[in-house]
Amino acid sequence: MCPAILSLRVSRWTVTALTLLCLAGSGVAPAPAFAQAQTGTISGTVASRSGAAVADATVMVQGTSLVRSTNAVGRFSIDGVAAGPVTVVIRARGFLDQTVSNVQVRGGATLDLIVEMAVAPNFMEQVQVTATKTALTVGDVPAQTDIVDRAAIEGRGDQTLTQAIAHVPGAIVSTQLGIFESVMLRGLPRGDPEFTNTLLLVDSVPQTTSNNGSRVVALPINDASRIEIVRGPNSALYGRTAIGGSVNVRTADPAPAQEFGFDFTGGQFGMLKGVAKASGPLKRWGGYYVSVGKERNTGYFTNKTSSDFSIGNTAVFAKLTFVPDKRSFGSVSVNRVVSDNSTPTNEPIVDGRLLHDIDPRFDRFTTFNIPGPNYHQGEGRVTLNYTREFSPWARAVEVFGYRAVQQKFINDGDFIGSPFDLSTHTITQYPFSQDLKEDIFYQELRVELTPKRGRVKHSLMIGGSYEWNSGSLASDFIFTDPETEGWPMNYLNPVIPPQNAWQHDAGTPRAYHLGIAGLFAQYMVEPAPRVILTAGGRYDRLALDNTRGTGLKIEETFDAFSPKLSATFRLLGVEGDNRPTLNVYGAYSHAFLPPRRPSSLVPADVPLNLKPEDIDNYEGGLKGGLLGGRVSLEATYFHMSEDGVVLSTRQGPFFLPTNSGVQKYKGVETGGSVAVSPKVSVYLNASFYRNRFGAFVIQSEDGNEVLTGNRLPIAPDRVVNWGATFTPMASVDATVNAKHVGNVQTDRANTFTLDPYTLIDAAVSWRRGPLRLTLSAHNLFNKAYYWNGDGETADPGRPRQVLVTTSLLFK
Repeated sequence: MCPAILSLRVSRWTVTALTLLCLAGSGVAPAPAFAQAQTGTISGTVASRSGAAVADATVMVQGTSLVRSTNAVGRFSIDGVAAGPVTVVIRARGFLDQTVSNVQVRGGATLDLIVEMAVAPNFMEQVQVTATKTALTVGDVPAQTDIVDRAAIEGRGDQTLTQAIAHVPGAIVSTQLGIFESVMLRGLPRGDPEFTNTLLLVDSVPQTTSNNGSRVVALPINDASRIEIVRGPNSALYGRTAIGGSVNVRTADPAPAQEFGFDFTGGQFGMLKGVAKASGPLKRWGGYYVSVGKERNTGYFTNKTSSDFSIGNTAVFAKLTFVPDKRSFGSVSVNRVVSDNSTPTNEPIVDGRLLHDIDPRFDRFTTFNIPGPNYHQGEGRVTLNYTREFSPWARAVEVFGYRAVQQKFINDGDFIGSPFDLSTHTITQYPFSQDLKEDIFYQELRVELTPKRGRVKHSLMIGGSYEWNSGSLASDFIFTDPETEGWPMNYLNPVIPPQNAWQHDAGTPRAYHLGIAGLFAQYMVEPAPRVILTAGGRYDRLALDNTRGTGLKIEETFDAFSPKLSATFRLLGVEGDNRPTLNVYGAYSHAFLPPRRPSSLVPADVPLNLKPEDIDNYEGGLKGGLLGGRVSLEATYFHMSEDGVVLSTRQGPFFLPTNSGVQKYKGVETGGSVAVSPKVSVYLNASFYRNRFGAFVIQSEDGNEVLTGNRLPIAPDRVVNWGATFTPMASVDATVNAKHVGNVQTDRANTFTLDPYTLIDAAVSWRRGPLRLTLSAHNLFNKAYYWNGDGETADPGRPRQVLVTTSLLFK
């Protein structure tokens, strides 16, 4: 017989042993183990509400020791879970904790779970990667950082990159000819190419060409999952053009479950746009995302020389993520965009006045360019990101990019200027053709180390990059008047001269190469729980050669070192609690801008200034959160000096480089947002700048031109953004955004001022099941304004455009 009474202090293992002895003694066979305590498996995917995978999330079964982390594509699997109802808790940096109750686990079976995480309301806790190349919360970044996610882009009905980031503090949208869009940060003036002083990246690969610019005509945002913006210089990590700031477009990751959808947009200016997308997992090792899009519109200009004025592009994008084993992950993407556009002429400035003010018969949206399309851009991109973990504290990261770029102007007469003759209603038009082709390779390899020594946190990153650009450039200047090297054009009744009257000055074709080798390092340490110190730097060696036809090759090499030092202090609160948080930071950084490859608009006999520009920047700022993140605040002051700046002076259709000088920038940027209630949130940011020429005197045979103290062109003294988001019911969202830009000077001599302007954008979205309808309006009150100009012409800003987007997403 078995003992009938057992002591309550006997362990469960003793009870099990006694039970087995009893069963053996009684001749009864013990039950199989799986019958006593059956177990199952919980697997699944953790993603944000926008559909992006959440890596390194902690998934735990409440009340047990079962804990796993998600991999790079957000997948996890937990074995040995007791059968029956359990509660699963998910935690991830930058997101609210998520609890899934009553998860029914069946013995011997696998339960698939898809968990959507909500972004943390405290902006300080959100995670970005652009500022430091590694994941770091916004609060700990020693710079001002902004994040625009897919939900915001869709909710506002944004169609372009510049629209998506237009309301970042201090951002200025400057557009030439209606299609060449640029965003300037901190009031740094744009050069002729776009994004000259703002580094543009796609999935961390620089998009810069040999002229130090990035042209976004062939960069639609159909596939952007989020856009990270870091304000201020960052050449210590990225090298050239990271001066006013950096913009990183992060493309969409595969969805956690199979889905496909369509977006259709139509509205004013003959806008028609369609995008088809499909996405989902591939077994347990990866996922895919593909899209095809096409857009066409007729623009907002009145064409006096042709009935066909069109702007459009076709884009194809595909991305594959893969996790070959537990210690490595990556993604590869391919993108092809073809864009064909008519380019308009701008409004002339005559004797310090806009032409439509002098002659009311001239409409400011008039264009009299040669019938087009006048501009073609084709761009192919291949991008690879791969990470290999050697241990919990050591990993290597590989980034590779290849781009094939063609930028081609075809019989383009968008360039107009003096001489003017108002008595005969004529201006001078300078048509040209130009064909640029570049093959650009980018290779980066870095090692990231995060060893732990007691309570002190360390991180060390060491890496190198190499960029190789091989290009060619051919141009042809078209004219009928050899004296002006253009032709006269009647702006009221324009007539393009017949092609048999055209004369040509075909420039000598150029072949050029640009190689940039860089070594960089960054060390971060937290010597105390409330202190983060960062030191970093980058050494670049640049080699540039240029050959005109069969002429001699021009070669130049130069070096640049870009250090950066910063400190962040957590004065109040710690990450993850609901108490007020306040961080302050200070930083010094040095940056550089290399000389651009010689332009076809510079005559062959003009000496070139092939020296880099040097930039020094000092700044300090604060960031804070109150009421559990419902209130966020930020402010920063910066002082920047740029030495070695070379400008240009127009001479007919050509531009002659000047001697170099100094430009100075300083300003204050402030911002705040408040979640008034779960249904209403508001924001306001205001930036104030004083950007001027420093010691700068342009020397010439005709006399010196003193620029010292003048305002920099297209650099306003103030930029203010405000807006609100309303969610009156679960299926409806509404947004209102306003942007005020102060007046600007159009030229370096400060002879003409463009008036300040305020633009209002609004949108409302309604969702039901797989359907989403968005009605959006940009420049709602049809404000007349100009967003760019020089001393001879001004670019009229886009008038009101109302669009309707219909989206269908099937899961």
